[in-house]
Amino acid sequence: MPIDLATIDGKPLIQVRDRAGTGLPFSKGIMATSLLVTGIPTDRAYRIAADVAKTLHRSGRSEIRSDKLAEVAVAAIEAGAGSVFAQRYQAWRRAKRLGLPLVVCMAGAPGVGKSTIATRLALRLGINRVVTTDAIREVLRTVIPTAVLPELHVSSYEPAGETPLAQETHGFALQMRAVSAATGAVARRMVIEGRSVILEGVHLLPGAIRNQLEEHDARAIVVERLLTLNDEAIHAGHLQKRMRALPGRGGSRHLAHFEKIRAVQDELRRVAREAGVPEHDIGHPEDLTQSIVDEVTSHALAESVR
Repeated sequence: MPIDLATIDGKPLIQVRDRAGTGLPFSKGIMATSLLVTGIPTDRAYRIAADVAKTLHRSGRSEIRSDKLAEVAVAAIEAGAGSVFAQRYQAWRRAKRLGLPLVVCMAGAPGVGKSTIATRLALRLGINRVVTTDAIREVLRTVIPTAVLPELHVSSYEPAGETPLAQETHGFALQMRAVSAATGAVARRMVIEGRSVILEGVHLLPGAIRNQLEEHDARAIVVERLLTLNDEAIHAGHLQKRMRALPGRGGSRHLAHFEKIRAVQDELRRVAREAGVPEHDIGHPEDLTQSIVDEVTSHALAESVR
């Protein structure tokens, strides 16, 4: 049994009962992970979770309702991190209680760091499904021959010109339409099943997934961001690091087409502005996680009063 699910000082496990009466053992690890969404640093989140565990065991109880556990957690967060983080935790719980699937879309040019950000964001938001448009493109390549759609069988930046998305007949635009449509189908499937997902990739046209899901009966919460790197030196550094650490991802080809990749970013930025999709420069220290959480809770508040 994992150490965070083991008994403490020989005391029995404490069962956490949800609203349906289902019980699961209290876990410090799960509690700590749930606190990350507030922006609390990982080490402090684990200390707070340990404080919650101590409080529960001192109470001598063998089980606790999930809403009462949340009250204990809020008190521990206020003591260990402050009222701002406690309020964020409460707002996120209110949003989650609505039961609406969450679809987070992160578009961006190759090499800006989308995959890294998506992995970290998935942990903080408690989402265990991350789908990349590169993976969807690979599946499409197995069923759509080169003779039918040759643009699908080259890298996203290779067909790019000075305005890669603006030209209706442009190769990248054709590739994006095909992959974006398939990605939208995946998003709809997730929403139908009531599952949350993070979508990331260069083929996510800003505003497209939101438009595809806008009228869906499941009323998913869709949050979109365009991830960019305004600093060319940092962007090139990402690609150089990829070339050394992940030679299979074609870092040398990325660097050879760096100007075209920057053109892709410029055009994605233009489309994002027209679609009202916020841009997040990864080179700046603003908290992307918190901006997404704030948007989700804002959507949830609007849904709760519908």
